[in-house]
Amino acid sequence: MKFTSSAPRAAAAAALVGGLALTGCSAINYQATTHVYSGSDGTMFDAENLALRHIMFVAGEAGGPARLTGLISHTDASAEDPAEVTLEAAGDTFEFTVEPGSSVNLEHDEELIVSAIEAGPGAIQEVTVIVNGNQETFNATVLDGTIAEYRDLLPEGFDESMAEHLEHGPDTWGGGAAHYDADDDSH
Repeated sequence: MKFTSSAPRAAAAAALVGGLALTGCSAINYQATTHVYSGSDGTMFDAENLALRHIMFVAGEAGGPARLTGLISHTDASAEDPAEVTLEAAGDTFEFTVEPGSSVNLEHDEELIVSAIEAGPGAIQEVTVIVNGNQETFNATVLDGTIAEYRDLLPEGFDESMAEHLEHGPDTWGGGAAHYDADDDSH
């Protein structure tokens, strides 16, 4: 009588089942790392050979002036001609020439002020982009000075009353309610 060991077969079966179990999650579940998104408060939009990134307006209120910020990049470094770009928002028009492989920083290279934005903070403003004669529209976010990093971008400056509605409470200090002391005036 001849005895054969089933240990190698069992190990192979266990490895196969383990491999399937490990790959099964990525095969059936959403993979967040495959999702392309704008990692800022602004909007991203692609038009022709241009990548518009972090496009947003900073305004104190609807109907008031707003600063347009973001980045426009010509993504085809091998193109022979620059891209002629026009951005239109709330009745104002801004024109750029973007060289192949280069970018225009709307916050640092230019000061782009919309005279009377239609949408208020927390809303979206329609923007028309025209690239070499081809027109498309997208929506850009409108923010105010509630976030401290945007206060210097407000065309009319920051007024403390813009942030009066913000109130710190047990869920906004440090690690939450466990670290909140209502009698402690240091925060």
